[in-house]
Amino acid sequence: MREPEVTWCVAYTQPFKERLAQQHLLEQGYKVYLPQFKKTRRHARKVEEVLAPLFPRYIFIGIDLKSSQWRSINGTRGISHLLMSDSTNPASVPLCVIKELRAQELSEAVVPASSLISFIRGERIRILEGIFKDHVAFYEALDDKSRVQLLLNFLGREMKASFPIYAVEAA
Repeated sequence: MREPEVTWCVAYTQPFKERLAQQHLLEQGYKVYLPQFKKTRRHARKVEEVLAPLFPRYIFIGIDLKSSQWRSINGTRGISHLLMSDSTNPASVPLCVIKELRAQELSEAVVPASSLISFIRGERIRILEGIFKDHVAFYEALDDKSRVQLLLNFLGREMKASFPIYAVEAA
């Protein structure tokens, strides 16, 4: 018997409920992919490495669109809604995207944060967090601690600064 043809779709989860949604989808028999990365968390004078979703509030679901009752996904605990391409069809993700993410995994579903970096040296970058929030800087490099090195013009001087990957975006 042939394995059913799976289409990878994306669901938008409730805040911080990616793992809950993953658990409930697996219990319903769906294939689920929740890529994560190791993030440094500082809290109460402690520094620890935790796993965080690579795409916060999004989870990939393998669905057999021909025979599956996929509309039940919207009622799954932790899921806000399934992303739709139109009123009757879920938006699909090309299989090559899932394969590429899986090819970069260090261990099961743990992807290096550096795989998100697609900046070119000298590219304009906007800072999203901290005291330099909304400042624009120039991308220099990615250091060995997976932090983005930027060249920042501050008080009429150029200075180098380091930020976590999730705290910057292309300007």
